[in-house]
Amino acid sequence: MSALDVLVRFGCTAAIGPLRCGAAVDEAVEAFGPPWEMGPVSRRRRWPRLFAYGDAEFCVCRCRRITLISVQTWRDVIELPVPGTTALATFAGSLTRAQVTAELGAVGCRLSPVTLGQPPGQIALRAGASGVVFTFRAEAGCEPLLENAGHWSSCHVCTPPAVGAADHGFGV
Repeated sequence: MSALDVLVRFGCTAAIGPLRCGAAVDEAVEAFGPPWEMGPVSRRRRWPRLFAYGDAEFCVCRCRRITLISVQTWRDVIELPVPGTTALATFAGSLTRAQVTAELGAVGCRLSPVTLGQPPGQIALRAGASGVVFTFRAEAGCEPLLENAGHWSSCHVCTPPAVGAADHGFGV
């Protein structure tokens, strides 16, 4: 398994094992153990909150549903959760656009350019079936490098967690 294998699967399914938008955070905790807490998204509110398993960051709503997954790939070393274990796998970073698009194309995952709101020096491609967006940093004269792969839910019906529901310490 390589980081590219994990990212191709993420691009096709918008999931890393049970880590997917709409899933209860309990599903991820059961599979991967407790995540690292990164804190609230805003200083003004306790929810939503950011958590991570290595470089797979995710946002959890107050109803304890995952609303966003962002895989940071700009680092020299990438750590990603391994489905079926509580371990993190370590991979070399610096994945190129050519590598990513070739592997996604090989499994039939079609990509289309994201043109709205892209700053200079950035290229974004959306995986058609899943909606995962792959964002690349493009520097003059160099092959664009993958910075991030992300997926978010565009609509979310939030209901408060049931009274007495396990919160795994997330009710901070």
